[in-house]
Amino acid sequence: MLKLNLFLLAFAPLYLFAQEKQSDTINIHPPQKWVQSMNNYITLKLTQSSDVETLGVETGTNSIQLSPNSKSTTSLAFGYRFITYSLKYTAKFLPGNDDDDTRGKTKSGGMGFGFNFNHWQQFLSFSKTTGYYLENTADYDPDWENGKPYIQFPNLVYKNYEGITAYNFNPNFSVSAIATQSTRQLKSAGSFIPHALYRYYIIDDQSPITGTSQTQKSDNFEFLVGAGYYYTYVLRQSFYVSLGLTPAAGIVISHLDTRSADETIHTKSQNAIFRIDGRAGLGYNGQRFFSGAYMKFSGSSFQQGSTTAITEDNRVIVQVFLGYRLNAPKWMREPVQAVIDKASFK
Repeated sequence: MLKLNLFLLAFAPLYLFAQEKQSDTINIHPPQKWVQSMNNYITLKLTQSSDVETLGVETGTNSIQLSPNSKSTTSLAFGYRFITYSLKYTAKFLPGNDDDDTRGKTKSGGMGFGFNFNHWQQFLSFSKTTGYYLENTADYDPDWENGKPYIQFPNLVYKNYEGITAYNFNPNFSVSAIATQSTRQLKSAGSFIPHALYRYYIIDDQSPITGTSQTQKSDNFEFLVGAGYYYTYVLRQSFYVSLGLTPAAGIVISHLDTRSADETIHTKSQNAIFRIDGRAGLGYNGQRFFSGAYMKFSGSSFQQGSTTAITEDNRVIVQVFLGYRLNAPKWMREPVQAVIDKASFK
């Protein structure tokens, strides 16, 4: 039922979109109507996504797969010209987010902030998740069966601070048209896009230490450089299909604290990390209404120091979105335009 609702959210309005009036003022970027700016509009966007923070560690003999008790997240985004801002939260009333009896309680949320110019793109985000369960509980509890409570870690906290800086070589290709919908791609185009990804994340088991028990906290900093190619195929100036793939490589520096009642043991490691990101999607991007669906995938892995343990972060994310553009008020347009003119952000 959830998948059906998401599908309808993405595509049910298309019949109405196809009949919308085309009388709005069109501001076209050179050259030759490849990209249409929507500078006179405020963009409002609602997204439902399966983007949740899962954790995994693989050793030669053991596998640990930790998941939060949430199957989807909801985000609300606001955009005007080159600026975007979003808030992410978990709606507990949706199926897959409310099974506290067997999977435990999870609290999660986050925010994002970005700048999107013709060539340069910058995005910063923060997210926090508290409460996980052991997805492969059956591997550690032979008496466990479906319907019974999973092994739970209610005090396990994950925090993620992330930034991406990218450069678009082809001005005929709009990153904003597929990422934030603050522009429209009117003709098919593609571009080579290198980027730098920097990420600091913390995994902290904040459970009380009693007796001989131990807890761990890891601080990790990643820096990767990648380059990929993205292409948008446009049909009738409003419907589109978008594809892209980016491999990347870099370094991850990790600090691990193992805490007991008597002492805290500190260890440090530095390792190479490899990552691949891709996306495929389709949608409608009209003058006022826009909607679509995307599938994103990412995979990264690195070896923990000189051990045989390999930390993995592999995710497939499905998201659908629906948005609308409102006329920007004069009190907003004039100050932003003054900043752009002064800084020459044209």
